[in-house]
Amino acid sequence: MTKLACLATLLLTATSTTAFTAHSQQPLKILSRSPTELNLFGSKNKDASSPGQQPGMMDQLAMFKKAQEIASKKAELDKELSKENIVGTAADGKISITVQYVPPQLPMNPTPGYEAKAVDIDEEYLKEVSSEDLSAALVEAIRDGEKNAMEKVAEKYKSLEEDMKGILGGMGAAGGPPAAQ
Repeated sequence: MTKLACLATLLLTATSTTAFTAHSQQPLKILSRSPTELNLFGSKNKDASSPGQQPGMMDQLAMFKKAQEIASKKAELDKELSKENIVGTAADGKISITVQYVPPQLPMNPTPGYEAKAVDIDEEYLKEVSSEDLSAALVEAIRDGEKNAMEKVAEKYKSLEEDMKGILGGMGAAGGPPAAQ
């Protein structure tokens, strides 16, 4: 067994190459610059119509600053939305539920939510309704409240969408292909 281990070690060390080997089996290749290479210090191609032109360092800093502005604007919108009471109704308005937007708590809970804060049920309706119908109406009111809250959030976030398009530099939504002009 030891002879086999010694033989395997000898073969591995004899056939392996290291960084200190004097000769190389393959000649070194000189890589050419690609058109998508990032020019870090603001130098750009002289030809403005070059399709592979990337932003330089100064452009990236401006984009980073814009991203910070958008993040602070989103935080303000989230704070504003969390203070609003949004109502969902069911059973011809006899049941209403007040819903509040709960902004994402990054990084632990990155998904926004909606929290029911109050339930109002008409007393006359409560006396005559069955428990199954009441349960179904409550679910319907909660869903209506969440739908109204999502619509309100989407409406408020429209302003952020325009700012994001500006940051992407005309790339379209979510980094897609450039928009046709």
